[in-house]
Amino acid sequence: MTNKYFKYLLLAPAFLILGTITIYPLIRSFWISLHEWNLTDSLDIGEFVGIDNYLQAMGDSGFWNSVTVTLVFTLATVFITIASAIAVGILLSKEKPYISFLRAILIIPFALSPALVGYSWRFMLNPDYGLFDRIIGFLIPPLSGVVMLGTPTTALAALVSVAVWIWLPFISLMFISGLMGLPNEVYEAAKIDGASNMQILFKITLPMLQPIILIASILMTMFSLKQFDPIVTMTSGGPGNSTEVLNFLIYSTSFRYFDMGYGAALGYILAIMTIGFVLIYMRRLVKGGEWN
Repeated sequence: MTNKYFKYLLLAPAFLILGTITIYPLIRSFWISLHEWNLTDSLDIGEFVGIDNYLQAMGDSGFWNSVTVTLVFTLATVFITIASAIAVGILLSKEKPYISFLRAILIIPFALSPALVGYSWRFMLNPDYGLFDRIIGFLIPPLSGVVMLGTPTTALAALVSVAVWIWLPFISLMFISGLMGLPNEVYEAAKIDGASNMQILFKITLPMLQPIILIASILMTMFSLKQFDPIVTMTSGGPGNSTEVLNFLIYSTSFRYFDMGYGAALGYILAIMTIGFVLIYMRRLVKGGEWN
């Protein structure tokens, strides 16, 4: 067998696995989204309805509530995580003996199961015996009598905090690597010219980190849009539907109410939203920071 065909033979198992676990489910789920199919009525796929499931979402108040919650949750999580990761990166990018140890233990939250993290935070936010509830009540007295997972605002804030806690180590390591790779000559020249620390941060460090910031934003946006485990384990979309992100709505529609056609359509809407965010970020990354 010639080398021309041998390389395709070696790639064939990978393509077969990719097609089986990725491409076929995508095509199948899109086909389901074009049908009316409720598992409580029949185990067989139902009548072809075209884009009716997508049009149903456009008129569904629950869907628009989930879109709003998803956008608020995503924007808050991305902004807080990126800002915190830059701060952590600046602190841990210095060459000191104990810094290496801190970098090593930084990955621990990222290594934990998201479901376990959700249950742990739910326990620690318990108003009767939760450690975090006591700390929050001590630091912010007006919140001392508030059930953190019992009001819409604090419940969403708790979910954002969990998401930031989970992903902050991974994103911080990206910025630590980026900061350690920046040329020292630029900083030495800035100090000689009398630049302050804030001027160095906003005029030198952040502009030079812009490609990493954009890549980290892409990753955090995708991570936030598909966030599921902490929401299930902490709030289950409540109180009411105040923390029902679109990902959780898809789960509820498909596996609680067994409306597979509508659930598949919602899944593709979420995929379109994710692709839209990524394209915006990538356009700016390719343009070198210019939006136009």
